[in-house]
Amino acid sequence: MEAIDAEILEQLNRVEEGHLTIVQFEDWFVGRTLNERSRLVAELDHTLAEKSLLTEEQLISELLSYARATVLKPTFTA
Repeated sequence: MEAIDAEILEQLNRVEEGHLTIVQFEDWFVGRTLNERSRLVAELDHTLAEKSLLTEEQLISELLSYARATVLKPTFTA
């Protein structure tokens, strides 16, 4: 997991809790991830590009789902 991934999940949790709008999240995301490349950043960037196909609730749900799956994925050690 990349450090940016945890930051993204934190911001998306703020959206879910009503402390941040999806527009504010998108502004933060674009500015914060301009020079960051992780699998999660690419996935969320793609989802945000297709946001017109989703309701706001669907968009938030999808973004959170990707972020939680990435950040909360168990890591195995040998």
